[in-house]
Amino acid sequence: MRNSTDLIWSNRRGASTATVVIFLPVVLMMAWFGVEIGLAVRSVTSAKFAADAVALAAAARYRDSGDDVRDDAQAAAAGNRGPNGPIVVTIGNGPGGGGDVEFGQWDDDLRVFTVDPDGGPAVRARVRFAPDHPNGSPGLVLGGFFGTSPMAFERVSIAVYNPPRNTTSLLLNAETSSGIALDNEARLVSKGGVSVRSINANACQILPNASMQLTVLRLPGTIDSQSKLAVDGVVEESEVIPADPMNAIDLPAFVVPTEELPEISHDNIGVIHVDPGVHGFLQASGGTVILDPGLHQFVKGIFIRGTCNLQLDHATIQFANSAVLRVGQSSVMEGTPADGIGDWSGYWFIQRGATVPWRITGSAIVSFESRCYAPDTALQMELNAQARLGTAILGSVEEHGSALLEFTDVIDELTTQAMPGRARLVR
Repeated sequence: MRNSTDLIWSNRRGASTATVVIFLPVVLMMAWFGVEIGLAVRSVTSAKFAADAVALAAAARYRDSGDDVRDDAQAAAAGNRGPNGPIVVTIGNGPGGGGDVEFGQWDDDLRVFTVDPDGGPAVRARVRFAPDHPNGSPGLVLGGFFGTSPMAFERVSIAVYNPPRNTTSLLLNAETSSGIALDNEARLVSKGGVSVRSINANACQILPNASMQLTVLRLPGTIDSQSKLAVDGVVEESEVIPADPMNAIDLPAFVVPTEELPEISHDNIGVIHVDPGVHGFLQASGGTVILDPGLHQFVKGIFIRGTCNLQLDHATIQFANSAVLRVGQSSVMEGTPADGIGDWSGYWFIQRGATVPWRITGSAIVSFESRCYAPDTALQMELNAQARLGTAILGSVEEHGSALLEFTDVIDELTTQAMPGRARLVR
């Protein structure tokens, strides 16, 4: 016969077994729930990482072509894995994007993103995981057993282009007069920054419909609100403007011969070549004039019009103080600068102490993707004139009509330490 102690222990063992039987499903359920939560959290985190990467990659290529932006965004997405393998995003072909990646504007104060059909420096990227999406849905370990529905969710990130402010393409040296004046539909486009030295109250005036597209506009003073709205880029006011890096470097000696200077004239459809040296004046209204390799110094200046094409064949132009440059009608001025002239190798044009403005007007085109040094010169562009230069140090710039002035390179001597990152996450 069992004693009372045996009966008590037997009852306790029975109770423990019953407890285990009752609570085992609960424990298993909690364990399953924990595993599923872990899988969900991992998938959500992966989607957010991918959205961040896509937004940053697309925003960083804001200044580049649409194909480059799309390629980088899709590559950034594919660098992350989803339920079905490398993550994919869809991007519309228009400048405003569409689908999973959209381009537009970001309001830092309101923390609001707005899609812009014309594109913009802000990018909103969406990464989706769902059963009906190519990325698929995170699988549940016991989802089929418990009859739960597949998970579906998305994560959104927003990034904004951060212009590289460490570069300069155009330095304007005028100290008291206006540095930049744009009106009508004139445009100034620059790969790097534009620094204006003028302390004039109207140092930078951009009237409605005119615009500037650049990384940063630096001013020693301030800019009016209307002009600031026309600047697509960062505006830095009350800045210290960098010094002219070429100011202390002597120009090539300008030796004017005692005999009468040659005047170059060409008004037909043929081609003429001009040897390097000192010239009086060049005027042409048709055909092609080629400045042969070397340094060409002009005492009076250059005036081309009509359909003339003035080409620099590894040649550099140097002007005397009072020399005049006029490029008008449908004429074209283009070519490659000279080498072998010391510190001025790679410059297509050099001049100091200019007393007469340059004028590019009509439908004329000036195209030199190299350096221009004329720190006292006022450049005036009118009508449909276009000028495409690598970099320039000028006195001032004035554009009217539909004129377009573009800079495609940066002045190495004015490049400062780079700011980290070309895009920043804002959400």
